[in-house]
Amino acid sequence: MKFSKTFEASLGRIPSDWKPFLIKYKTLKKCIKKIVLELNDKGLLQIMADKSQRIEYSFEYYKPECTLEDGPVHVRPCIKVCPNCYGQTSKECLYVKTYDSSSSSPVDLPKYDNMALTPLADYETHHMEKSLSQFSSVSRIELEADGEFFVTLLKELYQLNCLQKKNQVKFLANLQDIKQMLIEVTSPFKKDIYTWRKIFQIYLEYKIFVGNTEFDREERNWEFAQNQLTCFIDRIDNSHLVKSFKHPSSKIVYENFVKLNIRLILMKKFQYFNQLATTKLIKKHDKKTSLVSGSMFRDLIEKYFLTKDTFKSLCCAMEQLTTIIPQIDDYNCPICFNIAWKPIRLCCSHVFCVRCLVKSVRKGMRNCPICRAKDAVYNADHKNLDMCLMNFLDLYFPLEVHKKQKDDDRERVAEEMEAITGLRIEEGQSCTLL
Repeated sequence: MKFSKTFEASLGRIPSDWKPFLIKYKTLKKCIKKIVLELNDKGLLQIMADKSQRIEYSFEYYKPECTLEDGPVHVRPCIKVCPNCYGQTSKECLYVKTYDSSSSSPVDLPKYDNMALTPLADYETHHMEKSLSQFSSVSRIELEADGEFFVTLLKELYQLNCLQKKNQVKFLANLQDIKQMLIEVTSPFKKDIYTWRKIFQIYLEYKIFVGNTEFDREERNWEFAQNQLTCFIDRIDNSHLVKSFKHPSSKIVYENFVKLNIRLILMKKFQYFNQLATTKLIKKHDKKTSLVSGSMFRDLIEKYFLTKDTFKSLCCAMEQLTTIIPQIDDYNCPICFNIAWKPIRLCCSHVFCVRCLVKSVRKGMRNCPICRAKDAVYNADHKNLDMCLMNFLDLYFPLEVHKKQKDDDRERVAEEMEAITGLRIEEGQSCTLL
């Protein structure tokens, strides 16, 4: 399938207000054909094949350091034709000898100051005379069709950039609205906090936009993100988590959350295909016309598109919504890997549950198990109990705290029974008093 058809088919589901900003791929392809015809009409294609002439292709009014705030960049492509000196220069006046077909004596062609011309012995007289008569000195030729191509392309890129900036602002505003709604529906005083925590745990597992591990922070492409988001939605639907919401606004927030994810993927997809279309047009232009423009416009074209860092920041902002709900993994004791209930904060700032520290002291441990801070465990007492963190855990993780209390009580009773009877109660074994 040709790229033009792929381009239109791939962006068929984008919002209707984006479609006028698509790169007009077919129109610009036709413009390239007009450039070839213009070059042919002006005899420039033959001159490009003539090794005795040197072609210099440049753009006027083009400044690489230009910014986009002043509007679209204007350029005027032109060609400079001058005799090829094959790397040699001479300040002397040179003569080019050729032979008239009606005479055997050489004919002197006009002098060309400050140029070095290398005659080609195999050239026919009329061809050489025509070439030199037209371009005996440096000639500047403007390319109207080429100017039309780049003016149209740069104007479309500028409009596309304005749309992208507008979408970026709108996306961040919608993100902030969802954030405020999430804070409300995920309050610990509401009954949906555990449902939302499960949803966000699943969301993070799929790594839709950015990797969330220390060794994987790469941004995902739009196709991967789209597949992962589809899998996430299917899994949530199959688990019936949305149906278990108690708060009437939770379902609305979830729907808006999914829509915002879809919009970000569409933004990435929209940019990818427009950038690909622009790259292909530049390559096709250079290939068909033998004019080299890609190197001149590469940096400029990149300015018209949102950078990778910009998109990555949007993706990270999207995933930061999951941090609104505290996750249990962030509050586990590093020794028992359960919630750090009755958290003891050592002098080195590391936090452990009180039960693990009591057992550590009994085993003769004095230093911090993580950083080995001297006597950090040995010197800990009731003053090291972090009451603020304890109240926070009780508020946001009531089920985990209740389970931890039961486990600690069971373990403490088992230790007391072992001290009295000498019998050790294994895990899972019931304690029966005879």
